[in-house]
Amino acid sequence: MTTTSTTETCETVAERVALGESLGELAEHATSCARCKLVVDMPGKLGATRHEVDPGLGFAARMTVGAQQRIQTRRRRRVAAALGTTVAAGLVGVLVLTRTPAPSSNVNTASTETKVEDPKLEPATDAELRALVDLADVHRSAHLSANWRQIKKPLSPYRKLLQGVITP
Repeated sequence: MTTTSTTETCETVAERVALGESLGELAEHATSCARCKLVVDMPGKLGATRHEVDPGLGFAARMTVGAQQRIQTRRRRRVAAALGTTVAAGLVGVLVLTRTPAPSSNVNTASTETKVEDPKLEPATDAELRALVDLADVHRSAHLSANWRQIKKPLSPYRKLLQGVITP
């Protein structure tokens, strides 16, 4: 073979080894050529060398910072989810408490309309309004107390009964 064809053959062997293809008809040349033999043995030698990769300076610090960022992100998401759930639950509660009940299907709507528009209902008179305001006077009503003499009088027979049972 000439040197150009040998060089081309060696390049073809190197190309097939790089692509991971089988050598096929070039296997005979690879066993006889010293240059091709080194190329064919190279992947095996690279695979055999196992050494630990040095993560570099500051690896622990970078990992700690990354972990803290993830924890903070998760915490923010948890707080946002809890807040959203609370708002949604509050909204549902407000809607349930403030909704007007739907009229029942077996109730005649015409009869309810006549009850609402009943002409017998008259506005309250001034005397009735004064009585309501007087009853609503909480400050005056809070100072009133019961007449204990009237309350004790009907309880006196029970006191005599208890004196015989319970010794003071």
